[in-house]
Amino acid sequence: MATKENLARCTLCPGLCALGLGWNGPDLPRVEYPSDSGAGLCPRGSALGELLASPARLRWARRREGRRLVDMDFSGAIAAAAERISGGATVLMDGGCSVEEIAAAAEIAAAWEGVRLCLVVAPDDEQMLLGVEASGANYLADEELANCDGFVVVGDPFAVNPRCARGVLDALRAQRRAPLVVIDSGGGVAAGFATMRAGCRPGGELEALQSDAVASAVEPCRKLGVLLAADPGRGAGWGRIGYLAGKLANAHGGGVSVQTVGANALAAVRARKQLALGSLAEAATPGRGEAVRVALGVDMLGLLGWAGPAVAVAAAAVANPTTNSAEIILPLALPCESGGTFLQAGTRRVSTAPLLSPPAGVPTPAELLAKLAAAAGVKTGPWSGKLPSLDRLTVEAPAEVAAGSTTGRSLVAASQALLDAGGALMGQASWQRQVRPLPELRMSPADAGALGVADLAEVTVETESHSTAAKVRLVDWMAAGTMAISAGFYEARELLPYTIDAERDMVVSRPAAVQVSK
Repeated sequence: MATKENLARCTLCPGLCALGLGWNGPDLPRVEYPSDSGAGLCPRGSALGELLASPARLRWARRREGRRLVDMDFSGAIAAAAERISGGATVLMDGGCSVEEIAAAAEIAAAWEGVRLCLVVAPDDEQMLLGVEASGANYLADEELANCDGFVVVGDPFAVNPRCARGVLDALRAQRRAPLVVIDSGGGVAAGFATMRAGCRPGGELEALQSDAVASAVEPCRKLGVLLAADPGRGAGWGRIGYLAGKLANAHGGGVSVQTVGANALAAVRARKQLALGSLAEAATPGRGEAVRVALGVDMLGLLGWAGPAVAVAAAAVANPTTNSAEIILPLALPCESGGTFLQAGTRRVSTAPLLSPPAGVPTPAELLAKLAAAAGVKTGPWSGKLPSLDRLTVEAPAEVAAGSTTGRSLVAASQALLDAGGALMGQASWQRQVRPLPELRMSPADAGALGVADLAEVTVETESHSTAAKVRLVDWMAAGTMAISAGFYEARELLPYTIDAERDMVVSRPAAVQVSK
């Protein structure tokens, strides 16, 4: 595998854009755009600069006493946290970390009796990646997309990784007749460029991908690029979508470009299998092993749209729904404050450097787990330096998934370039919330007319599980009866909470019946 130069990079999506460091003052670092011609950062990456010196950063340990938070010295907090873990625990760790962090944490957990390490990747991303792995399809890097002679897009990869849009648009500019088929019940950005929009019901991407209309549209292609981006609220079909997308790409001499939450999702999926680590479905299912006691950089509640159960020990760079539930809260480095190896496009290991060292006393996830183990009396020794191979997985094709049925107006979630995942990290940048203080609710002009609401109107959105305020955005290509809300808001995640599918051992979020009022 080729290794790129050791630059500081944004690791919030597979784009791995280069980061520059600047200063507004002696203690006010900022992120600068890279100097390369044509390079840039999306709003997510540029928001990291504001977080480096933000007063919202968690810089020391705290303990929850009723409704109050009490400051603690770090060593006392580590001892208290280790005591909460004694007797056995499940530890959740962010799968977006570097391969070195993952490998070091796995060795510590292996030496710690009663502790189970679970590597967390966004549930829909993990299912989709396993499907692509089973298909045997080639992975396409962003720069390879310009050489394709046609595209099938599922979801809205342009919003997940804006960098991949450039290759697609360059190909369309060079080949005016190249098809761009978009399958997205969320009405995303990519659909605005489509030569064909394969209409689908809420969460009906799998059914549309298998349609004769899509097959006919791409029949002339000899190097087909299939771009995938998974969003919550679309059902249990992402594994099957990944598998069929790979088979479609193979049949037309092309490959698959998978855009995920975090740059290292594919490496995490492969490492989890190779290191025999636990899954989120296993950790979140009541009664299966030890309860989740520690979350290292994983906002479990924000990711799943859950209000509980509480996590005893939570570590994060900024506060989130999971730290807000925790008894012991510990600080953690930002994604741009530690370097390591990331797997890009399924084929290349990319070496990244930290943009800046973390604040004094703020550890990375593996360092924090080592401190917890030492406080618990576990002898671990230094990390061996051994990395998982990250070879392609040999997995079975995902099982067929029955097409779901929706009646009336239904809600799905949709990505946007502003926020990422549950939004708790970038949302702490003040300008992010000023630009979009409320979730965006996309709907068709027909639905807006029937509801008596106008573009940019503030409305109340309600499902069976929750209600929240949102701001309407009219999208001409949205199908009547389908609405999509910004996935980067915890309030939106609560509208479409994940559930445990014990039969398939996965975590699933499905479309929900929705009511909208002024």
